Amino acid sequence: MFINISIYSYIKLSIYFISLTTTLYCYGNNNAASYQIVQGETNILTNISESYIKSVKAYKTGRDLNNPIIELNTNETITVEFDDLSDESTSYDYTIIHCTYDWEPSNLIFMDFCDGFEFNRVDKYTNSMGTSTSYIHYSLTLPNRNINLKISGNYILRIVDSYDHSKVVLQQRFMVVEPILAMDARVRQPVIVAFLKTSQQLELDVNLNPLGSINPTTDIVTVILQNNQFDNQINVLKPQYISPKGIKYSAPDELIFNGCNEYRALNLKSFYYQIPQIRRIENYGGEIHVNLTPDIDNHNQDYVENPDLNGKFIIKRDDSNDSNIEAEYAWVYFTLKTEELYNSDVYLYGEIAGWRINPEYKLNFNHSTNVYEARVQLKQGYYNYRYVVVDRQTGKMNHSQLEGNHFATENNYQIFTYFKSPGIRYWRLVGMKGLSSRYSTTN
Repeated sequence: MFINISIYSYIKLSIYFISLTTTLYCYGNNNAASYQIVQGETNILTNISESYIKSVKAYKTGRDLNNPIIELNTNETITVEFDDLSDESTSYDYTIIHCTYDWEPSNLIFMDFCDGFEFNRVDKYTNSMGTSTSYIHYSLTLPNRNINLKISGNYILRIVDSYDHSKVVLQQRFMVVEPILAMDARVRQPVIVAFLKTSQQLELDVNLNPLGSINPTTDIVTVILQNNQFDNQINVLKPQYISPKGIKYSAPDELIFNGCNEYRALNLKSFYYQIPQIRRIENYGGEIHVNLTPDIDNHNQDYVENPDLNGKFIIKRDDSNDSNIEAEYAWVYFTLKTEELYNSDVYLYGEIAGWRINPEYKLNFNHSTNVYEARVQLKQGYYNYRYVVVDRQTGKMNHSQLEGNHFATENNYQIFTYFKSPGIRYWRLVGMKGLSSRYSTTN
């Protein structure tokens, strides 16, 4: 039920204010988290954003649940959208960086991979309308009249302050493919007994004939992703079998992914009614607060088939003609019932957090209630998320410790084949294939 507390009496208001203050203290202000844009000392480029940049979406134009991948020399474009919730009036420029198959900057200058200007203004933006939280919605499509992509491969879109190009506010991965190679892939149960009920194994055949005479052990790299999750991608540098027809990746102990579990779901499309997952919706001081029903640790639970978006989200307000600028923002309170994990941290994960470990989405353990809690600012829509555990020493992410592992889980796999011939300074993306474990599985 939507509560308008402006009609409360002074006494009730005071009580509510004390209660709300206590809640905010326990859940923590993750929005105030400060972190470096630069990824330590590594050269790997990944998705990043400043704390006031919200609801970042990157997808093939017209298909907002598709990954940001387009075909070279076609009319296909990529759309990147985001909201700026800062109080300052700022203009943004963007530029593009070409990367290797493992997301390090290529040894190329801008003119090698793009026609146009290196920096251009993000000139498509609209102010929010009728919302309690004011924001500016930005949208950008690539390629466009100012920039044309000349070669295939991995790319980074970098959005910067127009008056200080060293200030990066948003960085987003996307890909451009030239579909030269044909691939055949399957998902199967692993043959190793230890992985039989928990994992999924891929087999892959790649036809290399269109590339002519090449060395498959040095000129070809295949990368496999599960659900767009770059943290657990597999880079295959050497095939198991080489024949005149192509190469084959198939071995009893190779290309094995944890099945994990279906993503959890959250429906925030309306604040005028409550669903079982929402415990309470309140409006205080012009801000909406949504308290969710506590989640439980799923690692010992039986598998339950539950169709999901494989970690993605959709911006949508039920009673709106244009959700991009009319959807509200709310503070959403997540609670996870599980024992405290020592030497590890717990984070919300998925497109909701930019497919990365994001300090704004870290949960804090409340010793008075023995639960993990987080408060994050979300725009109205439908969200997938999961809880991941990150080792404090190694930084390694574990998707299944709090979610469980099941062979039956429906996962999407994206397979990319990169080619670099002698004398060429960059990795071309020459093959791509997507498949679902649910509909391509063999026993």
